[in-house]
Amino acid sequence: MEQKIGKERDVSGGSFTEALGRLSENLRATGYAPVVCADYIRVVKHFCYWHAQHAPQKEVDESRIEEFIAHLASCTCPVSGRGGYRLCHAAVGHFLSVLREMGLAPTVTRPVLPEDEVLQAFQEHLMKVRGTAETSASLYARHLRPFLQGIYTGEKFAFHAVTVKDVEASVVQKATQCKPKTVKLYCTSLRAFFRFLRLRGEIALPLDDAVPVVAHWSLSSIPKYLREEQVSALLSCFDVNTTIGLRNRAMALLMATVGLRAGEVANLKIEDIDWQKSSIKLDSTKSHRIDYLPLVSKAGETLAAYLKRRPQTETRHLFISLTTPVGRPLSTWAVSMGIRRAFKRCFPSEPSRGAHVLRHTLATRLLAKGATFKEIADVLRHRNIETTAIYAKVDFNALSNVAVPWPEVTI
Repeated sequence: MEQKIGKERDVSGGSFTEALGRLSENLRATGYAPVVCADYIRVVKHFCYWHAQHAPQKEVDESRIEEFIAHLASCTCPVSGRGGYRLCHAAVGHFLSVLREMGLAPTVTRPVLPEDEVLQAFQEHLMKVRGTAETSASLYARHLRPFLQGIYTGEKFAFHAVTVKDVEASVVQKATQCKPKTVKLYCTSLRAFFRFLRLRGEIALPLDDAVPVVAHWSLSSIPKYLREEQVSALLSCFDVNTTIGLRNRAMALLMATVGLRAGEVANLKIEDIDWQKSSIKLDSTKSHRIDYLPLVSKAGETLAAYLKRRPQTETRHLFISLTTPVGRPLSTWAVSMGIRRAFKRCFPSEPSRGAHVLRHTLATRLLAKGATFKEIADVLRHRNIETTAIYAKVDFNALSNVAVPWPEVTI
């Protein structure tokens, strides 16, 4: 017979009753279905009973949750509230968040690492002095962290002791682990960091000149793009009868018609769409400037249909999560994954492609219709027209005009 749970005790000697009530409110407010809310509450009540029976003086944290999950395999608790691993883990995880909000569980603080202060100063220098985009500055810092950990002496960073051989050895080691493109980015990070150190007076030698050049050229490959029929097939694979399908199709159309990056799609706000002028305002770009792009009718129609179904939320972001918890702004990763999954559904036998291929496709289509490189650079918002020059490799009509005839050999 199931035992009814009254007031479940918590670590502070009070009761979990208030926390259970707040958890229920939070689940409903974030869009969880009633049946899911009921399952989560049932699992949490099971946890409360188990916690009261097994060392209730212990604090509730991640390790305590793992103990509870582990006991489920041999559970003999006279309560309901069992379920699969994912259900139980998710339910108790939500409960732990509520307990922390109420001060009934210890908060988790990220340990401060020795290199954090240096990397923070480096990122601020890149963004404020060099004009680097925040995402790029964060990427540089992430690549530098292992290097800094390697020269930490336990008390300070031995910047003055770094030699040319140390720099070369670091790059060689990176080259054995990563692709040339990644190694090139690592070298760029090192050069920028050594210039930063010289500016601060941390080193005297120009170590940025000692960083080797990686044999990887930006124009050495041919950009991947989709054919006209592939674009049509991709845009047709979204289920526009669902809000998620409408949202993802609108994102794909913005990338395919005006060349937005995944990060730019994620950062779009409702007020960035000017319906009267049929334009899109971009103020969160890599170039740190405000750009205006045309809103193509097909993209506008799909976007309008999506907005009619979009749930009302506090956020002004255009594209939001439609799965629980509903209303969170989509991240750059989420936008990219939405397009990548569509590629997988539409072309299951082909290698997976990211959202950036739609930007390449737009450039290729513009070039085929006679647009100049300057016009394409303006649409894609390239600061350097040499970045756009790579698309010359897919202009097969122009290339055929400059091809030299190959002499026939007869035997």
